Amino acid sequence: MIVHLKLYGVFRSAAGTDAVNLDLNGQPTVRAAIDELVSRPNLLELKKLIFGDGSDPRPYALILLAGREIGALGGLDTELKRDDELSLLPIAHGG
Repeated sequence: MIVHLKLYGVFRSAAGTDAVNLDLNGQPTVRAAIDELVSRPNLLELKKLIFGDGSDPRPYALILLAGREIGALGGLDTELKRDDELSLLPIAHGG
């Protein structure tokens, strides 16, 4: 099943592309899609940006499914459907 992932800002720069198509098996979730993305050996820098020092990308990325923030859905366990579009936008922290 194909899921489309759009990357913005520093995520796009680290990946060297603004979009990735992921071929996922079974009934995938947002978590599974992100894990599949960062498991690619050429995307280690992207993995560091998305996860920081932890295992939850939400402090570092705004994650949208078809334009809706996943917190308003099922969070990282939101189930994906064929041709869904996920967007990862970096969260800028500062002061």
